[in-house]
Amino acid sequence: MVLRGERIILRPVELSDIDRLLNINDEEVRQYLLSVFPLNKIREEEWVKNLYTGQRDIVFAIAMAETNQLVGTTGLHSIDWVNRCAEFGIAVTDKSYWNSGLGTQATQLTLRYAFEYLNMNRVQLRVYEYNHRAIHVYEKCGFVREGILRKARYLKGEYYDVIVMGILAKEYFSKRSSAQYSE
Repeated sequence: MVLRGERIILRPVELSDIDRLLNINDEEVRQYLLSVFPLNKIREEEWVKNLYTGQRDIVFAIAMAETNQLVGTTGLHSIDWVNRCAEFGIAVTDKSYWNSGLGTQATQLTLRYAFEYLNMNRVQLRVYEYNHRAIHVYEKCGFVREGILRKARYLKGEYYDVIVMGILAKEYFSKRSSAQYSE
């Protein structure tokens, strides 16, 4: 499945994306992600080959619509098919696209997929307190702050809070219909 936005598409991750996926090793990119171990081509190739074998994670490449060039990944993780819940994740790993609206568009497309195609009832996420750019995007897309995991993130000698946010299907559809009315 390919989801199309104004400037990006969400598409399956391909082996040909591996070199661009390795942007994840950039220290500035890495500070916003759960991952702490360095990755190499071998490890990334294994990850890509196993991406679509299970049913608990769905990962999309975030690619530029005109060039199909990967700029990051987004997805739904730890999917609970009985309770209709998933954990959202996104990484725009090409820093030249930061602050350009692509993260917002990718988040909106992933939520559309979760609620309109997969019939999810709830999508949640965890974000570090210092990731102000991401928090702004999530709130703009309808996520609500639900709690704080106090000092649950360690980075460079300090502990930081982890903010838990969520959005329910009824909130998504309400926001979507009110946005359509304002067009």
